[in-house]
Amino acid sequence: MPNPRKLTNEERKKYINIRRSFNKPVIGITGNLGKTSTLEILTTIIQTRGKVLKSHQGLGTWAHNINLLDQLSSEYDYAIFEFDYQRGNHFGELLRLIKPNIGLVTNIGDAHLSYLGNMMKIAIEKSAVVKYLARDGVAVLNKDDELSSALSDYISTRNIIKYGLSQGSDLYATEIEFKGPNGINFLINDNKRISLPIYSIQDIYNVLAGVACAVNMNFSLDEIIKILESDFQLPKGRGRVIKIGDNYILDESYISTPRSLSKAARTLIGFKPYVDKLSLIVGDMVGAGVNTEEQHLNMGYFLSALPIDCLITVGEYSRFIAHGASLIKSDAKRVCTANNVDEILSILSDNISGRVAISVKGIGSASTHRIAKFLEEYEHSELTSSI
Repeated sequence: MPNPRKLTNEERKKYINIRRSFNKPVIGITGNLGKTSTLEILTTIIQTRGKVLKSHQGLGTWAHNINLLDQLSSEYDYAIFEFDYQRGNHFGELLRLIKPNIGLVTNIGDAHLSYLGNMMKIAIEKSAVVKYLARDGVAVLNKDDELSSALSDYISTRNIIKYGLSQGSDLYATEIEFKGPNGINFLINDNKRISLPIYSIQDIYNVLAGVACAVNMNFSLDEIIKILESDFQLPKGRGRVIKIGDNYILDESYISTPRSLSKAARTLIGFKPYVDKLSLIVGDMVGAGVNTEEQHLNMGYFLSALPIDCLITVGEYSRFIAHGASLIKSDAKRVCTANNVDEILSILSDNISGRVAISVKGIGSASTHRIAKFLEEYEHSELTSSI
């Protein structure tokens, strides 16, 4: 895929005409975490009323969005664009052409309020999707993410919907019940209960974000809940649970970042009451900053404090995760490094017993598939031995 570049005058005129000819809802989604899951939640809802042109899972690049804009036509009833943050004016130029009717920011990052002013320039650049809204466009912001919420004071639109866990939000969740492998249920605005195959707090935020967009397109809460409870499941690689007998794989195989790995580990802990052993398999993190080794080491410190029975790392930098986790000694926890999936399976063979939940983070779908096959064989052998 080419990097962001300046469009020619002919290209610019072409895309302006394409966008002007499309008078149906265009949604733009950006953020550090949860973009793809939110996109799938929203797609599940709105595709019940029409055809959706959408970004392929995880592809929010300049080039992919240009290609998507090329496909925009009256054939579709909705269009959803997913935007990664990329520096430079050329990405901003693309957003000015797309001009979403609804701009959604899932999260940007944590910031103490005393530093908020210094960080807003970066935050606005990262979330340009709400800067370049169409006329009368709506900004959907995460109230619990300080930088995202503060954008409301720095953008031109006054049409703002905020979502979160606090009751000061326009859409909020209360009475949250975590059911491990049976998902999560909660009340929306203290009124409507929804039960879904989701497994983390981040998933709840994603649901609220999708609901906020759909409500703005005149879907009722009752209609939204009925659709999601009937049809929604998490995208592959973003936390979907694979049940194998009494065992579980938490498929977080999409690329690992510090925030997404932390989310995957916390989600795994929620399965502890339902199994005998917890295992976490992690690959190298991307987006760890300039001090890559130190960021991986710090992640190891964090994971060492969690009640995970077996931690397996695979990759050059993930070895620093293993090193950090090993600094706090525990007879109950095994910390192992592997070079490939064969070594992962060998380690699992020696370290699982009873009912198990295995979370795989950032190791790719092919490796996850092999681990699932291994767990199927393990389940079969357990059943056979009990006869």
